[in-house]
Amino acid sequence: MYSAFSVANAFIKRGLEGRLPGLTPMKLQKLLFFTQAWYLKVVGEPLIDEIFTRRENGPILPSVYYQLKDYDERIVGQTIRILGGSDSRYEWKVPVLREDDENTWELIDAIIGSYGHLSPRVLSDMTHLPGSAWSQGSVLCEAIPNEAIRLDPTIT
Repeated sequence: MYSAFSVANAFIKRGLEGRLPGLTPMKLQKLLFFTQAWYLKVVGEPLIDEIFTRRENGPILPSVYYQLKDYDERIVGQTIRILGGSDSRYEWKVPVLREDDENTWELIDAIIGSYGHLSPRVLSDMTHLPGSAWSQGSVLCEAIPNEAIRLDPTIT
């Protein structure tokens, strides 16, 4: 299992390499959601160690949302960094996927191949389809259980 920032940074890396066009925060959020869904459906457990929440524009990971909200609708231009360490020694770190984790990198690339060409709005609309994990609740900001994501019939 990876942190939300590690998986987000994998997509951001692909965007910076020119392999993922138009990577805005909203598009990233939807790609993260589809990544979690595919992984849950195939492996049966979550890839990302954070729970998605229901928002007006679809599911989001709150930590990623708050890290990137200043981008608004602009292209994400750098990876997410976190401050780690102790009071006496600290440093900025960039959470990443392990380079030798070929299966997860293949998943990232498969998600890009399936969804990367779509606009943030189209991706958001896909998460709102009747029967989707997002549509099964009614309260904004509530958690979307991983089991609901795994069973989401709109994601194949």
